[in-house]
Amino acid sequence: MNIVVLVKQVPAVSDIQIDAKDNNLVRVGAPSMLNPVDMHAIEAAIAVKEAVGGTVTILTMGTALAGEVMRDGIAVGADKGVLVSDERMAGSDTLATGKILAKAIEKVGGADIIFTGKRSTDGDTGQIPPAVAQYLGMSLISYAESFEVEGTTVKATRKNNGGIETVEAQLPIVCSVMETMNAPRQPKIRGKMNAKKAVFDVLRLEDIGLDVKEAGKAGSATKVTELFAPEPHPMGTMVQGNTATQAAKNLVDILVSQKIL
Repeated sequence: MNIVVLVKQVPAVSDIQIDAKDNNLVRVGAPSMLNPVDMHAIEAAIAVKEAVGGTVTILTMGTALAGEVMRDGIAVGADKGVLVSDERMAGSDTLATGKILAKAIEKVGGADIIFTGKRSTDGDTGQIPPAVAQYLGMSLISYAESFEVEGTTVKATRKNNGGIETVEAQLPIVCSVMETMNAPRQPKIRGKMNAKKAVFDVLRLEDIGLDVKEAGKAGSATKVTELFAPEPHPMGTMVQGNTATQAAKNLVDILVSQKIL
């Protein structure tokens, strides 16, 4: 069973900077961490490995520093990590990123199961799992809260419009997971030592068979024209009174004074 987990390095602060020239996040120099829900995807992969056997490969795309977040997966039982890194990939939108990741997965031997987090905390689109599934011709289970493999069949429960849906699908499959799916295990000393010593393969565009025109801004179908923080909503006013009648009178007085009534 070949299991791949897609993870992402994200800013570790809420007050992130935006490049005024291209409206992209400024990642260089910013504190970073593993996208939190990705640890649940890693846990799901390790659980499947323990149940049916196989290997778990952590795969990420980004700068050289992005590879460091894969050590969290190695520490808890993943077998290896692969970094997709090429300066010509900078500025890729979700369409281009999905294609790059799909080609990288093919390069490492394909996958029976691909786990991801439901979305990343920086882009927050949730578009990578369906994009990868589409490029690889795989089924997709999104927002999964449970996942079980029986032979070549997957049984899962997933969030669906406020309810829970039980689904079945055939391997190979892409599955994005919720934070409520599991409780990620803590690494042991041996795992931390293995993670510290781990050496990751690095793939560039030529390695995965992509032309430079298929990555970065050239390979992107969308362009960010503006980014801005939404204006905070003003706090409401609590109208009080010793009795309900008095509170109602106070409310009317306020509305009259503001010429609403």
